[in-house]
Amino acid sequence: MNYFDLNNSSWLVIAAIFSGLIFYLVYMRSVESRRVEHKFGKDEIIISSFGVNYFGRESEPGKPLRSSGVLVLLKKGLYYRARWRKRELFILGSTITYIGVSDVFKKKSLYQHAVIISFLNEEGKDDKAAFRIPYPAQWINAIKSNLLNKKAEITDS
Repeated sequence: MNYFDLNNSSWLVIAAIFSGLIFYLVYMRSVESRRVEHKFGKDEIIISSFGVNYFGRESEPGKPLRSSGVLVLLKKGLYYRARWRKRELFILGSTITYIGVSDVFKKKSLYQHAVIISFLNEEGKDDKAAFRIPYPAQWINAIKSNLLNKKAEITDS
């Protein structure tokens, strides 16, 4: 049986669907990149990661939510935007009090490790946000060196 028989075009349909899916993913990543660059400017962006899962804020009622989107480390903070929903979060770097890894958020098991960021919210109260990020160690080091160390330099002066 020859799978690439020209009389049997089912493999062409599968190849077309696969190619279309790849094109769609590349296109959506490009759209998200342009949206973030337009919002903050290319020179403000340190690193970004696509396909990040966001589990919400601890101060939000209910169980951990799950949305997928882009996480951007900026010179002044962290920015998350969901791909499909109009969910956004900006955490000012000077408000971050702790960053670590856990598999529990909102007293529920996430069944995976997530980066937990503790920060002071708009009311000045402790809050937390949880993200599953590709290469979490790289992100934790980048956040610490670009946001937390700068905060320490400002307070030491």
